[in-house]
Amino acid sequence: MSAIEEEHVPQSSIPEDLQQRYSNWKKNTRLLYDYLNTNSKKWPSLTCQFFHDLDTTSDTHRILLSAFTSSQLPEDEAIYIAKLSTLKHLEWASINNFDMDEMEFKPENNIKLPSKNLTNDISIRFPDGDCNIARYLPQNPDVIAGASSHGSIYIFDRTKHGSLRMRQSKNLKPYEAALYCPPKGIENVENTNEATSISWNLQREGLLASCYSSGQIQLWDLKKYSNSKLEMDTPLLNVDFDALGVNDVNWHPSHDSILAASGESNIIGLFDNRLGTEILRSNEKMHNGGINSCKFNSHCDSLLISGDSEGRINLWDLRKLDGEPIKTLHHGSSISTLEWNPNLETIVASAGQDDGLVKLWDVSTDELVFTHGGHMLGVNDISWNLHDTWLMCSVSNDNSVQVWKPAHNLVEQV
Repeated sequence: MSAIEEEHVPQSSIPEDLQQRYSNWKKNTRLLYDYLNTNSKKWPSLTCQFFHDLDTTSDTHRILLSAFTSSQLPEDEAIYIAKLSTLKHLEWASINNFDMDEMEFKPENNIKLPSKNLTNDISIRFPDGDCNIARYLPQNPDVIAGASSHGSIYIFDRTKHGSLRMRQSKNLKPYEAALYCPPKGIENVENTNEATSISWNLQREGLLASCYSSGQIQLWDLKKYSNSKLEMDTPLLNVDFDALGVNDVNWHPSHDSILAASGESNIIGLFDNRLGTEILRSNEKMHNGGINSCKFNSHCDSLLISGDSEGRINLWDLRKLDGEPIKTLHHGSSISTLEWNPNLETIVASAGQDDGLVKLWDVSTDELVFTHGGHMLGVNDISWNLHDTWLMCSVSNDNSVQVWKPAHNLVEQV
């Protein structure tokens, strides 16, 4: 099934060749996708993450998003949870449901359908700066962390926010906790030392890693947080890693103490929280332009992938991180982020920071499996869905939030 919503995107700042590429893409969407839903928001989102839960009665998925105003309108800065049904709960395979005019299956007229559009469920105003990335606590999805462009990490409890809560309580706190520890020896760092990425530990509840544009990696233990004080200024660990800036951190999915980080100096560092220090480092010659993303493979403990600003994607064996990568792929332009498919161990997605493309790769064959061309500007973040193998969300600087699934005949051989 293909569910397509008309998208209205301001085109004044979009190059003509990208507008033409988008027009060509749109003409072919019925052939390219089993499902496609495009939404244009007031502000772009810098982050997206599918929640792990699913309402099976209406096939409704929840997605964590943000509103990025670049400080133009601070009162609009927010993180929010949106809902969307992909309508998989409906029966389509009947000749009675086939529309001859549009040449596609449709449900009976008497069936009440969920909204085709992405609908906002709850919005939480972001207290200070822009939200660079937001991630929910895997052990308790009601707890959400947001990394601020002003350096703080804000912790929110979803159940204590929203319009109804705001009306019921005049003393509602803007957040549940704020984590901030300025770098040593740097004065007036506020508003310049951005929190660039965060990662929750999958094995130890409440253990959060964060990284910063001034080069630090910090670990925070929320179990040491006291309700009597909103701010936490003492991290569990504070390490100077890359003086040019750290772009990404990622916990090992099956180890509670191993952490990877990547930075502007084209290096990947492997850290052991038990030792409080770096244990292995990659060769800086293996990347160029700064490494924007590094991600562990949840199916294979020894695999790590990294992507840089020149579009190079390296696949690493952790045991040989200081050597050469297993293999290299090329996205074609700067990569904003990478994400392994949680259901297919060899499939990874790369998001284009400049070209606006999301590419799906099979690292076992080096094959480019699928290219999503629905965005006209750079892609900020991507997220795979846990319940639907090929379903993905992507967000872009063109204000679009898109949920899509490649046509099964294009990817079924994988």
